Order: sequence, then C-alpha cells, then structure tokens
Amino acid sequence: MMVQSPVRKQVPSAGRLPALRRGAIAGRRSACVAVAAAGLLLLLAPPSARCAPAADAPPPREQAAARLAGAGEGLEQAISGADYRLGPGDSLAVAVWGAKPIRYTLPVTLEGTVIVPSVGEVPVDGLALDEARERIRAALLRQFHNVEITIALAGLRRFQVHVLGQVAYPGTYLATAVDRVSAAVSWAGDFLPRASQRSITITRGAGPPAQADLFAFRRRGVQEGNPRLREGDIVYVPYIRHRFSVQGAVNEGGGFEFLEGDRFSDAIGVAGGFAPDAFPDTLEIARYLGPDRHPVRFYAVANGGITAGRAQDAVHAPPIVGRFPVRRLTVEGEEILDYPDFLLRPDDIVFVRAIPEYRIRRLIEIQGEVVYPGNYTIIEGETKLTEVLRRAGGVTPEAFLREATLVRREAIRLEDREFERLKTVPPADMTLDEYEYFKLRSRENRGLMVVDFHALLVAGDAEQDLLLRHGDLIVIPKTRDFVSVLGMVASPGNIMFEAGLTPEQYIRRAGGFAEKAARGRTRVIRASTGEWISIGEVDRLEAGDTIWVPEKPERHYWALFKDILQVTTQIVTIYLVVDRAVSK
Repeated sequence: MMVQSPVRKQVPSAGRLPALRRGAIAGRRSACVAVAAAGLLLLLAPPSARCAPAADAPPPREQAAARLAGAGEGLEQAISGADYRLGPGDSLAVAVWGAKPIRYTLPVTLEGTVIVPSVGEVPVDGLALDEARERIRAALLRQFHNVEITIALAGLRRFQVHVLGQVAYPGTYLATAVDRVSAAVSWAGDFLPRASQRSITITRGAGPPAQADLFAFRRRGVQEGNPRLREGDIVYVPYIRHRFSVQGAVNEGGGFEFLEGDRFSDAIGVAGGFAPDAFPDTLEIARYLGPDRHPVRFYAVANGGITAGRAQDAVHAPPIVGRFPVRRLTVEGEEILDYPDFLLRPDDIVFVRAIPEYRIRRLIEIQGEVVYPGNYTIIEGETKLTEVLRRAGGVTPEAFLREATLVRREAIRLEDREFERLKTVPPADMTLDEYEYFKLRSRENRGLMVVDFHALLVAGDAEQDLLLRHGDLIVIPKTRDFVSVLGMVASPGNIMFEAGLTPEQYIRRAGGFAEKAARGRTRVIRASTGEWISIGEVDRLEAGDTIWVPEKPERHYWALFKDILQVTTQIVTIYLVVDRAVSK
C-alpha cells in the first residue's frame, strides 16, 4: 500500500529562511518514495509521481518544480565505479552467465543491504560501486560455479537536499548522488543580486561544513569548488560581505567578492587574466588603513620588491613604509611575472596599467606569387612592406613585380561625397569639370596604393617601402609571357612576348588592322602602371602590355548632308532678308 504525506508548501519569500529550518517538516516522509509491504525494499517512484508544488504556490515555483522533475536524469559524464558510493535507494543489475542465465535487479534496502536470492543479505551501504561488485560477486560464487557475473548500477537513489539563503526560491529539492551544488542552486531559481557565489556552505550531519565556490565554476569551469550533493545536505547561500575591485588592463575588470586569503594572483585570475596591453611592472594597489582610513598605495618596483606610501605623496618621492618579499605569480598554471606575495584585504583596488602607446597587432593579407601566402600580423606604424614579404618567404621566380599591387582596404571604405552626388546627376546636367572628375573617379581603382614593387625589390628603392596598415592586401601576380592585342584587329588575342618587337609587329601577328580600325588612335596600356600611351610614343613593349586598337566612329552622311543643307538654307534666307531691307 502506498503511503503519502502532504507535500510541503514552498516559501515564496527569498529573504526568510524556510520553515524547514524551524523543524516544521521534521519527521515527514517524502511523497515521492514508496515502501514495499514487507518494509525491506526502498523503491523509487517514477518521475510522474515526484513532488509537485502546492496548489497555491506562485507560478515561478511551478517552474522550479519542473526543473526538479529533471534532477539527476542527465549525467555530465559516466559514473566512476571507484568514486560512486552506494546508499539506500540505489539499485544494481546483476547477471549470472552460465548454463541457465539468471538476472536480478537488487535495490539497496533502507538498512543498506542488497538481498540476493539464494544467497541472502550483502551489506553495501557506503561502499564504492567497485567494492560492492566484488563483495556481491564473492557471495554469488559461493552458490554458483563456473559462471561469469556482471554487476552494474541500474538506478540512482534520490534524496532530499535543502537550498537556503540568497536564492530565488529556497526550499527542499530532490537530488541524486551525481548532482552538484550548482544544480541545486539552479533548481532554487539561481542567486539573488546580493548573494555570495564564493562562500557557499554545505552542512552535512555532524561533520564540518563543506565549501563551494560557484564563481570559479561559472567563470572558468573549475569543478573543485562545485562538490557533489549527499543525503540531507543543507546548501546555504549567504550575503556578500566584502568586495575588492580590479581595474585597468585586465580582460574582465570590475568588482568581485572578497574571500579571506585572496592574493594578487587570485585577483588577476577572477578578472580573467591580463589584457594584451597590460604592463605588469606598474601594478598598483590602493588600500585604506587605520581608523581614519587614510589611503595608501602599493607599487611594484624594478628591483623585484614593492613599496608603499600615502596616496597624496605618490607624485613626489613617497617615503617607503614597508617592503615585502616577492614570489613568482602564477595564474591558471601559467607563470606570469615576479610579483609580491602578500594578501589582499577587503575594499582593496588593484590597478593594472597599460603599456604606453600600446598598439594591438593587426593583420594584412598576401596573395599570389610568394612562398607562403596568407595572413600576417603587423604593428601599425612599424611594420613595412619588405618585412612581411621576407616573412612570407620572398617572391617566387614567376612573380611579375611590375603588376604587383598594394590595396589599402580602409581607403576603399572612405566616402567620396562629391562622387556619390554626381552618380545621381545626368551627364547632360554636369559642368565640364564635374564630368571630367566623374570619368576619372569611375576609372580609378579605389584603395590602390602607388608602389613600384620592381623598384623596391630589384633596385632597392627604399622610398617604395611603405608602412602597412590593418587590412592591407598585397597581390603578387604571376609573370605574363605574352602581349595582348585587342580591339579592331583581324585576330585579337594574346601573342607570345619577344623582346625587341614593335607594336606594329605585334599588330601584324594579330592579322593586321581591321577595316574599321582607327589606326591613329591606337594605344599601348602599360601592365606596370596602367598608363595609356600613343603607339607612336612607345619605344619598346614589356610582357603583359596591352595594345588597344579602337573602332572608327560611324559617320552618317545623309544626316551630315541634311545639317549642311539646313545651315545653307538659313544663311541664304538671312541674306535675302538683309538684301531686301537694304534695297528699300
């Protein structure tokens, strides 16, 4: 027969200790536990039969109960047989493999034993799972011979824990032996704003209370301060009593809870460690001392010690009022620097200065014909073009330096308001200067920096060695061994480069001028500069150059005749009018 006791009402006030601490529910049995008729076996109720909040509980309590219903059902890792301790409510699956396989499910009774059929009681309370396996196996082997025995944990016991203090919904919750303090705090609705996360106490029977530090767990995943729960644990979350602060060049500065015994290394650790621009040689601590709470600052000094003086004297030579020994500061296992080994006090303020004129390393990209293309770090204002090319292994033999480019991406993003305005103006409405400016800006390769890579790397022209900026793109193309002949020629395309050939000879190799070619307007486009040059001004061609032959403009002779006739008619008309007027 199932015996149930009334479910304890949850206390909605987070500021008062629940009635549990006043003994109001002493002696009550859980509504989630059923006792077998023989009184020997403790059976676990299914999740649907677990405790539910009282009918008059506020809605947040229902949410807390929903979290409770899932307690212990999701494991963070496999259970260790060496660490897990058995207790009343656990159950074991036992299989005996022989001529006739036998399977048992053995609950741990209220007395801490398992009852093995044909064998009897085997005490297992408090034993590690591995120890219980050996004890049960030994008992079975006295009854069975030439068999294999497998023993596994089949079910976890559930027990009550009490979460009190500065949580949203203090009360009693069900837990398993694999749940941790962090889970209990979550079931209770998490911390209130003034709750201590570093000095949580867990009272366990008559023994000394355990401590939990959930700040370290939530910030860095440190499980040492997040112990597992046990039967009857009382998890108490107090108010924060004292604070200290870390300011300056740290990753997560701010105010933090102070614990007795905190040192400088602890302060840097809770603040997320030093920022990239931190200058540890200038660490400073501000502290208020004495009944008048006068300010004193402690400074790191170059000889490996630390000095202290009144804050108002800091700009002068402060009198040394104390010197402290130095040890090696270690944060999260990494040796950082020499630093003083003395304890923090409540309300201390730790200042971490930044490196003067610190510049964060930035990235540029190199594409094309270098040994190691990719992204490279630079220091803006210091790193030059030749340095990153050297780090990239230099250019390859196929590099075409005359067409290499440096694109400054930040210049591409710069807005040209006049050019943007002219985009909305019809060409017919532009002035001559506006139209010329619009044409030039339309043809411009925005962001392209003027750099002669050939002069820089071959001739050693230091003026071409520009300082790089974050986001710069260096492109080293592959050598082109041809000259392009395009436009109004018989066979436009690429012709293999031969030194000494003239533009006319390349045009003849392309089949000569086409019928509609505008020969006098033929241009050579230099690969190295993009400059357009009249064919008559070119002494020699270079690999990669382009010869452009434009088309003659079409002439509409009938339209021209009509225009001439119209003008002539107007002139004759004017002449006749004038002549008639003079004759009168």
